[in-house]
Amino acid sequence: MKLESVISGTEAQQWELLRAGDSAVFEQIFKSYYNFLYNYCLRLQDDEDEVKDCIQILFLTIWERREYLGPTTSIKAYLLASLRRLVLKRMKAGNIFQAIDPDTFDLQPELSSEAIMIRDQTVKDNILQLQRALDRLPVRQKEALYLKFYGEQSFAEIATVMSISTRAVYKLIYKGLDTLGEDLRVSPSKLPFLINFLL
Repeated sequence: MKLESVISGTEAQQWELLRAGDSAVFEQIFKSYYNFLYNYCLRLQDDEDEVKDCIQILFLTIWERREYLGPTTSIKAYLLASLRRLVLKRMKAGNIFQAIDPDTFDLQPELSSEAIMIRDQTVKDNILQLQRALDRLPVRQKEALYLKFYGEQSFAEIATVMSISTRAVYKLIYKGLDTLGEDLRVSPSKLPFLINFLL
């Protein structure tokens, strides 16, 4: 099977080819998801070298243990959940005297380069207000919103990544949107556009 047809295949098909030892598909998956995983991981762990190490370890482990991997229909969700677990494990191992609570992960939203370059001061002010409002949210709400609007993950995929129920994800996201709506005095229905723009 040519790489072009693999790339256009479903994620389940790509994953099966990876499990079967197709190095071209493995390389394509690595290239496709590396930047997203890197940006996500930087919000969990601010040490860039550690982030790179975690991603390398994740992909190395996937390749070495490919025959034992289960099937998946969402490669991104699988990678996110695996990377999150790896980061937690390495944080615990690095500081055995400090209990690491996943609720303490602090996802710091940052202005995108496009947002920084905006010349319209009114729009800039609105985005900065949104960033400050996001900063005030509980960390779990921030993470769920980040995965939904930046990671484009479904509620079920976010539940897998965060190791919580789908219902809990709904609560986190809608509570976060309600709080942002109250803080910014805008309708929660308008927030997804602003959040997408910021993230």
